[in-house]
Amino acid sequence: MTQSKLSRIAQLCLRAGLLAALAANPAQALPSDRSQPLSTDADKLELDDKSGTTTLYGNVIIEQGSMRITADKVILHYNKNKLTHVIATGEPAHYSQVPRANQEPVQARAKRLEYHIEQETLTLLNNASLVQDGGTSLSGNRIDYDVKKSLVKAGSDIEEGEKRRVRLVIPAKTLSNQE
Repeated sequence: MTQSKLSRIAQLCLRAGLLAALAANPAQALPSDRSQPLSTDADKLELDDKSGTTTLYGNVIIEQGSMRITADKVILHYNKNKLTHVIATGEPAHYSQVPRANQEPVQARAKRLEYHIEQETLTLLNNASLVQDGGTSLSGNRIDYDVKKSLVKAGSDIEEGEKRRVRLVIPAKTLSNQE
């Protein structure tokens, strides 16, 4: 194997490790997720050093502990070998992760999912939905989740598709004072 090929393999392994750091956000994951191996499966992978991207195509599955992303395409963006953001697209792309022990997984889906590492924000675009423990659901054209602030905003983004009103559904058991 040439030194160039070894270098590319080393870079790919480094990038996979950086994606593991992304997936292991302690504010939104089981503590054990961080210590789990990260696995990626796809029909095709393309590593572009010049543009600083790694692209996974076709039936993409990314898993680490309780975290799972499925998409038609995932692009990992890097700056100086540091993962800056991840974009997953599909019809739709799916994300799920168990936030705490004994809770149901948070389920998200949209035609486009964007996670920005530094800002710790997740953006769901175009036919977006989010379902949390207990069945509370939120849907709209755009959902922005600020992990650091634990703040969710939803609305219609006309540039991302047709205008669509936001819908929040709170299950009756959540509204009841009885246990």
